[in-house]
Amino acid sequence: MTTYQKPVFPSAAVWKDSALVENFLGRVRKGVPLAEAQFDVMMRVIEGRGQPVNAFMDLGCGDGVLASVILAEYPDATGVLVDFSMPMIQAAIANLKSYGKRIHFSTVDYADPNWFGTVAAHGPYDAIVSGFSIHHHSDRVKQQVYRDVFDLLGPGGVFVNMEHVRSTSKWLEAVHDDFFIDSLWASQVGQPTSESRAQVATGYHSRDDKAANILAPVESQCQWLRQIGFQDVDCYFKAFELALFGGRKPPQKNIYDFEAA
Repeated sequence: MTTYQKPVFPSAAVWKDSALVENFLGRVRKGVPLAEAQFDVMMRVIEGRGQPVNAFMDLGCGDGVLASVILAEYPDATGVLVDFSMPMIQAAIANLKSYGKRIHFSTVDYADPNWFGTVAAHGPYDAIVSGFSIHHHSDRVKQQVYRDVFDLLGPGGVFVNMEHVRSTSKWLEAVHDDFFIDSLWASQVGQPTSESRAQVATGYHSRDDKAANILAPVESQCQWLRQIGFQDVDCYFKAFELALFGGRKPPQKNIYDFEAA
């Protein structure tokens, strides 16, 4: 993996840089371990609702890869794709142009308290997904985003977060790093710009976006979701620091439920 040579950005704003985004989408994203398995688990959770998806949101959408999976499965679904990075939004627009008016793009920053009103106009949502985005924010912001997600979901709606989480020890962090580096290396073998594993490892450890990571344990994040009111909270998939977790907003009770009680 080629190391991107620029001064390190002070925060998640690193993802507004077009050169870094191009390097990530063109090289790193293709090497994320077990990506297809994570997509499959995400869709099984969404399909577990037993109802079609009419409206969904992809939070921190990147190039729209999660949205594309949902749109392909649910031909009547419409999606709101949110990302504060214009280079990411531009990549998503290019990748999803065939879906036309089924998608709406927003460059609102979900760390800004004013973001809620912008996206609420398109809700409530049957599903809200996020992929490797929320970990760039403090634990305080993470918890506020999870509260906002809960309020944006309709009754029975699901939240699925495909995320980078903190290891429980430095030893496991090193095991994860080797796991990820092996996957990155395997993904570019045979390419014209292929590198040795040592070169890939150097690029991985010195990448400029690393300083923007604020990782939290998946157990803590699941507990936050439970405290907010999500049901069926669990970590649905985990491989070292790669975790897919979430929960379901309680279904709305009808009058007969109250009479029976």
